[in-house]
Amino acid sequence: MLVKIRTTSLQFLCQYNPLYKILLSENRPANTIKPWPNQFIERIKNPPMKPAVLKILTFCFLLISAISCKKSDTDTTVPPKSKTILLTQTAWKIQSVGIDADKNGVAETDATSSIQPCQLDNTYIFKTDGTGTMDEAAVKCVGTDPQTKAFTWVFKSTETILSGTFGFTDGDATILSMDDASLVVTYDDNLGTPATFHILARLKH
Repeated sequence: MLVKIRTTSLQFLCQYNPLYKILLSENRPANTIKPWPNQFIERIKNPPMKPAVLKILTFCFLLISAISCKKSDTDTTVPPKSKTILLTQTAWKIQSVGIDADKNGVAETDATSSIQPCQLDNTYIFKTDGTGTMDEAAVKCVGTDPQTKAFTWVFKSTETILSGTFGFTDGDATILSMDDASLVVTYDDNLGTPATFHILARLKH
């Protein structure tokens, strides 16, 4: 009789307290059901993880991982250009010529004026197969000269020496620097005099 009364009382409470419905649906014994205020507080402190929320969190985690992987794949460092690429990517022409008497890589005397205008406007195209073309451009030193002349070139000493017959010097030229904008070399030349000078030449595109 007492059990019947208790069950009836619980059914009555379920009409007004959904928490007791939940507890009864779990087939828990009536004497293990805690008073509804304590049960309500416990559920607030430890709310159940709904399947929809779990799916959303899993999707967000996978999306972040995919974005991170894609970013790491696209953030690649561009390797520096080789000297062959820098030399052959476009035509060169003489910008200035100087005398480096103490061979320290700095021209103490500007000798650009000693170079004829018909030579200063010449362009030099280096090709990857070791050949090249010198173009006389608008002004020729000798009117009957051909507009272009072929030359050969090669790197020596681990690409620190440029050797060839390209016109502004024939023989070996030590490379001091080379980038996308300029080429600086040194070589020995007499500049049309009995003496020999250590020349520093700067070429540009």
